[in-house]
Amino acid sequence: MTDAGPTDPDADNAEPDGRPGTPDAAPPGDSPAVDRTARFAWGAVAVILIGVIALVVYGLTRTSTPQGVALPPTTSSGVLSALSTVPASAFDTIGVSAPTTPLAAPTVLAGQPPLTSNGKPEVLFVGAEFCPFCASERWPLVVALSRFGKFTTLHNVQSAPLSVFAEIQSFTFTDSAYTSRYVTFTGVELYSDAVDADGVFARIATLTPAQSALVTRYGATGETGAYPFVDIGNHMVATTSGFSPAILVGQSQTAIVGALTQSDQPTGRAVVAAANELTAGICLATGQQPGAVCAGKGVRAADAALGIG
Repeated sequence: MTDAGPTDPDADNAEPDGRPGTPDAAPPGDSPAVDRTARFAWGAVAVILIGVIALVVYGLTRTSTPQGVALPPTTSSGVLSALSTVPASAFDTIGVSAPTTPLAAPTVLAGQPPLTSNGKPEVLFVGAEFCPFCASERWPLVVALSRFGKFTTLHNVQSAPLSVFAEIQSFTFTDSAYTSRYVTFTGVELYSDAVDADGVFARIATLTPAQSALVTRYGATGETGAYPFVDIGNHMVATTSGFSPAILVGQSQTAIVGALTQSDQPTGRAVVAAANELTAGICLATGQQPGAVCAGKGVRAADAALGIG
């Protein structure tokens, strides 16, 4: 499922494409003065139309900072530590089994050119802070990436309150910091979870042409505004959260973190199972390194479920 659009999490985020009209040919017998007047009039209409279109596009795509809104709080070191120290036994016990929570498996790609950055496979996330499916997907993605490196900075956000999956506690990748020997991580949050003076979610980032091309090529709808979107080195893509955001509604960050080590908790099973699937994709991109992670029982279960040979 895809969330898009700055004013409504369920709205389409495609930008308008309008063209001014072209005048009809002058009827036979019109004088040169009439022709010049008609051409002038149509030219004025075209200028007005172009101006209106430009204003609409600006209103939908401008980058702005919410006025009077504090920056999101930094994620505590305790939470970061818990996300990076989920025991191997939890990954191995859960595998990809979440009996009470259907999983949405990512798609394994074959024969695609590798996606790299700084000489390493790149993991690209495209989302929006207000988006509940993005909020859910960040949990298994952070857990999976933490098996290959370390987040030293994240910030806490929650998804939009006026949503069917309201106020899901999560993180933003805006101003995040991640280091790894194996992969490069790029997190792009297109919109804030706060509204600007006009009452719309503030645009806080823009995709590069290369990133837009990836979302267009591999995204579920083929639109540059579709999210969440995760591309793991062009070996695996996810175009929705690994499980329904419903399971996280009403839960605090502390409760979700605590569930990660409890294999009998639906929340913990869903996050860890989805993390195993994403881990399998990262292992594809890194050539199955590090071996201690990629050879784990939980990752092998994900390989089998996803048809990775």
